[in-house]
Amino acid sequence: MRACIVYYSATGNTRALAESAAGLSGADLVEVKDREDYSKVMMYLKGAPRARRGEAARIEPASIDVGGYDLIAVGTPVWAFKPTPAANAIVAALQNCEGKQAVAFATSGGMPGDTVGVLKARMEDRGMKVVGTFHASDKEVKSGEGADALARLISSASGA
Repeated sequence: MRACIVYYSATGNTRALAESAAGLSGADLVEVKDREDYSKVMMYLKGAPRARRGEAARIEPASIDVGGYDLIAVGTPVWAFKPTPAANAIVAALQNCEGKQAVAFATSGGMPGDTVGVLKARMEDRGMKVVGTFHASDKEVKSGEGADALARLISSASGA
């Protein structure tokens, strides 16, 4: 079964987790960029309120065809205890995702709040069957524990 990890990373932690998990699980990677480049200050002043409101960002790529995959993992940093605007846009941008197995994951330096639950619900609203959720702290990302756990989740869910 083929798996794909689609993620947004603001500071590099979610990227590090996604890249390591992809290397361990054999999943393909798609990094999504927010067309608005947030500075650290603007992440808090503008990005966090947008995340709390559930807004979607303008992203590149604007459309992501996942028709060739059996499992889709979507990853996001935690902003204000919610998925980022870019992650909200990722879910909306997925093409041919209906009926696919999926994993929702997040990274954070603190408490994740309901980030993975909100992301899971949005993915299910698009017709995906979310078979697992995962959160990794910055410490777990840096130690490699997060990548090991996410790779195991992806591999077991995709039957690899």
